[in-house]
Amino acid sequence: MRSIRLFALVLCFLFGAYGWFLGRIPTFVDDATSPTDGIVVLTGGALRLDEAAAVMAEGRARRLLVSGVSTDSGPEDIRERLSALSDETFRCCVDLGYQARNTVGNAEEAAAWAVAHGMKTLRVVTAAYHMPRTLVELHRALPGVTLVPHPVFPERVFESGTLPPVTAPLEFAKYTMALIRQRLADLTPASAGRVVAPIDSEPSPAKTEQLSPARPETTP
Repeated sequence: MRSIRLFALVLCFLFGAYGWFLGRIPTFVDDATSPTDGIVVLTGGALRLDEAAAVMAEGRARRLLVSGVSTDSGPEDIRERLSALSDETFRCCVDLGYQARNTVGNAEEAAAWAVAHGMKTLRVVTAAYHMPRTLVELHRALPGVTLVPHPVFPERVFESGTLPPVTAPLEFAKYTMALIRQRLADLTPASAGRVVAPIDSEPSPAKTEQLSPARPETTP
């Protein structure tokens, strides 16, 4: 009987935590107009790049980082996907990050970039269901920077008004791991981020700048 009660308590806790997580997924952009020092957009969907370019084109930030760019994509490929930006803005104010391969890497890459440019405020563009985990990872890597979430809503994910049955539990599990990493941040040294400014040729190691972010602190 005791084991059944314990099992029931664990289930209640998990269902409660899952419901709390779903409640943290944004359903609209809470602050779409405040200017920030920079914008970081996490690759993974066309809407993300479109939205980041639109915000940048309106002059709401001085630099844009596209984090997690595939090594198969050159600057000209990203330029085509940032059609809202002028050529001048793209050349002067857009940076491409080739190091990140997951959300943890995105956070470290963004941290290196933000520290290098002395940024205090950062607008974060990614899918709404991905936003809670992204903010946790970025807060861990950039504890002194104000983050402004700017979610996008892919139709293939939100067409029914809710997350697909597989996406939501998987994202909840990853979010839980992100919270654990946040609590253990004082034991995890930061790795260097890598960004490269847009150029006319393919990215190469010689044209890549290595940046070392400040060591993340543990937030209470």
